[in-house]
Amino acid sequence: MENNNSAYVNEIKTEDFEVKKHLLNATLGALYYLFLYIPFILPFKIWCKAATRLSLLWEQKKLIYNEKESNYPLVLFYFYYLVNFLFDAVMFLVWPIGFLWYTFKFIDNYEYLSFFEGYILVLFGIYVSVLLIRLQKEILFFIINTLISWLFDVLINIGRFIKNAWLLNFVHRNKN
Repeated sequence: MENNNSAYVNEIKTEDFEVKKHLLNATLGALYYLFLYIPFILPFKIWCKAATRLSLLWEQKKLIYNEKESNYPLVLFYFYYLVNFLFDAVMFLVWPIGFLWYTFKFIDNYEYLSFFEGYILVLFGIYVSVLLIRLQKEILFFIINTLISWLFDVLINIGRFIKNAWLLNFVHRNKN
């Protein structure tokens, strides 16, 4: 029998629906998450966390080239640059630079674009772009932590298999 606790995604087990108990909470929860939390609070929290990580990186001076810590200091520097710095820097800077750049662009082309389609929707896209950048960072973490680690484990096990098959060949030859 398969154990369902090992699944990554499980549906929440609930009690039976009661109108007095669940209707108001379900309505408030749906409205809050659909119209307030996901479009406004979540991107701002992600942006604030990126700013905090950049601030800590600056205070602790962790993004430096140091030949004493590793045999491959340049590779390690660029790895930390890409994984720990670049995504957070882009997340942090996309809002102010995107707002300023698109405001100046909109002012130049004001005659050709409507205010809502030409300005508000693009600013909302810039605002939500933090979510996409964070998603890309998490996909990179998944690839590095899960897939590449798995690939190395497979290669190590193949190497062990070849070594053991080679050693078994010597044992078999010595018995004959």
